[in-house]
Amino acid sequence: MASEDEYRIKVELTQPAQLLKALRQAQVEQSERAALGRVVATSEGEHIFLYADSSESASAIRDAVQRVMDEHGIDGTVTLWRWHPLEERWEDASAPLPSTEQQIETEHERRIETEDQETRESPYAEFEVRVSLPSHHDAHELAQRLQSEGIPCKRYWRHLLIGAADEDAAAELAVRVRSEAPDGSEAQVESVGQPIWEEMHPYAVFGGLGV
Repeated sequence: MASEDEYRIKVELTQPAQLLKALRQAQVEQSERAALGRVVATSEGEHIFLYADSSESASAIRDAVQRVMDEHGIDGTVTLWRWHPLEERWEDASAPLPSTEQQIETEHERRIETEDQETRESPYAEFEVRVSLPSHHDAHELAQRLQSEGIPCKRYWRHLLIGAADEDAAAELAVRVRSEAPDGSEAQVESVGQPIWEEMHPYAVFGGLGV
């Protein structure tokens, strides 16, 4: 799924590595795991950004991160942001939603498109290709192209998770992505069976495709 309802949790702190380590070691209950869904995170300077594709998942991620910070005595500020697709910028998640007829119709069309995409996608990919692209636009275009061919794909900001039935299929997808994606893109094959809090370069992935 390449949802247009995109959220991110912004964590401002002086030691990002300390929080990432604490998240990897955190115990996550099954009920909390379901609420978290799939999370992608990036670390940039003194900031950690965690991306989600629904307000419910974003709130659960924010609460889980704050809990881990409190348990480990990590000082920092956690805020929730929402991507504004019409203005192409991040805004505070508490800001009013679009209210004009055109904005409402645009969001409705996005929601229908998302539901159609979810229906087409397989939720039980055994392997996946994890791709980081130079920009949000590049990731959006690649996700749309893959999904039009029926290839399971989730987009989190400028990162893609592309589902594959087996390692060979994932390897073929990775070769294709590297040939089609713009310069500066990275793609690697991973088994979905990964710990929920796992750090990797250039972004971290929590959970598995279809969780």
